[in-house]
Amino acid sequence: MRANNHGGVLLRVITGVTALIIFLFAIWMPGMRPLFTALVTILVFVGLYELFAIARAKKISPETIGGMLAGTIVALSGYWGNTLVINFLLYGGCLLVAALHIVRGQYAVAGLAGTIFGLVYVGWFGAHMIMLHGLGDNGPALVTLLFATVAVTDTGAFFVGKAIGRHKLAPKASPGKTWEGAFGGFIASVIGALCMYAISQKYPELHFPNWTFWHYAYAGVVLSVASQIGDLAESVLKRDAGMKDSGNFFPGHGGVLDRCDGFLFAAPFLYYIALFFK
Repeated sequence: MRANNHGGVLLRVITGVTALIIFLFAIWMPGMRPLFTALVTILVFVGLYELFAIARAKKISPETIGGMLAGTIVALSGYWGNTLVINFLLYGGCLLVAALHIVRGQYAVAGLAGTIFGLVYVGWFGAHMIMLHGLGDNGPALVTLLFATVAVTDTGAFFVGKAIGRHKLAPKASPGKTWEGAFGGFIASVIGALCMYAISQKYPELHFPNWTFWHYAYAGVVLSVASQIGDLAESVLKRDAGMKDSGNFFPGHGGVLDRCDGFLFAAPFLYYIALFFK
């Protein structure tokens, strides 16, 4: 049993480090925007498959193929950085899956609603990750800020919850999460954001946003809250379907939705506050 535990931890570490290296390369290397877009688009495609698999586990019949294609196109459109384009394609995707649902004779509220939810949750939210990376010289730094806050929220919540967690946060959705852990993740996110502020002051050539100390602190607050809501929302979906993980795309970590739920919810928030603070 102990050897298996060590093997599981090693697999998680190898997967996490490999994914981190690949994404940092795609985020920061000049000319790698197409690669970053491709990586996010692939994750969106797989994430949609996982979401519709969760729906099918509940005996719900979503428009799997049409939904995956439409949602992936919505995400990919983020490459051009035009919210009018992604919103129009989101609308077109909703029309498409509604038409497919009717043609197939699937007159089910849950199937159609679940498909449209997938277009928004995975496709439209995912497009904002790509658009965030395309916000001029600040793009790579903004994505790094997103990673720094969301990742440390997860880490802080896990360790603080394990150490002192006593009061359940949402026992029906995720019994392991506690208020103490959530607060620990919240504090960790603010610290992570302020570390990005310190880097922005010391290394202006990295083009971190020219925000004040309080702007970075605010980003840490809202991104932590958004990511934790995203984490709990995905837990609700899995628990209702009786599933532990959404998939096994990331060995040792679970599926795309398991790893990216917080990023999906936080990315649009950071994109719009970046525009607002500009």
